[in-house]
Amino acid sequence: MTMRERVDVAAHVAARVARLQDEYLNDTSHAVASLARLRRGVAAPPGADLELIGLTTANLYPEDERLPDEPTDAEHAVYTAICLFALHQQSHRSERMHRPGFGFGRSARILATRSGTEDAVRRRFTALGTATTWEEAVHHARGLVQQFRAFDVPLDYGRFARDLLGLRSPRGAARVRNAWGRDFYRTSEARDESTAPDAETSTADND
Repeated sequence: MTMRERVDVAAHVAARVARLQDEYLNDTSHAVASLARLRRGVAAPPGADLELIGLTTANLYPEDERLPDEPTDAEHAVYTAICLFALHQQSHRSERMHRPGFGFGRSARILATRSGTEDAVRRRFTALGTATTWEEAVHHARGLVQQFRAFDVPLDYGRFARDLLGLRSPRGAARVRNAWGRDFYRTSEARDESTAPDAETSTADND
């Protein structure tokens, strides 16, 4: 069993983001400052800012885990998901942008419907799915998250972190893209559903 299989990135990110979100919505000064710092870290790799380690990947692994010097796949996924959440939650002082049940494909479908720019959203969504490098994928994901923020579309950041981890390997990437595509093109999602979470394709078993 590899390190990436031993770490539950979804649970780690969901817990971190839920706490940050609650504190931010309660106007806690620490959370406001933390989200601002996380937003500035979106374009940087894990480890570029030591303080961001404490807000993102700290305690992801057991203390006795032997880790390489370079960030692991799980650390990349966790760091990116939490930084993008900070970007997403910005300026939303009464609404929760992290909401369980809203996978990436579903949220993109809602965005396409709500924004009235379905072709443009589909192009960005397709570009993310065909990205050939991690940096390119993060770039397109960031663009969609900024649109989610503009149109009040929530996202499940625990699930999103798990998907990002899947994108770090060829087999996992194929599974994630297939799940996203199923949810984006699901005909029952043609109407704007942004209230209660529902059953959705899971990508829990990414390689």
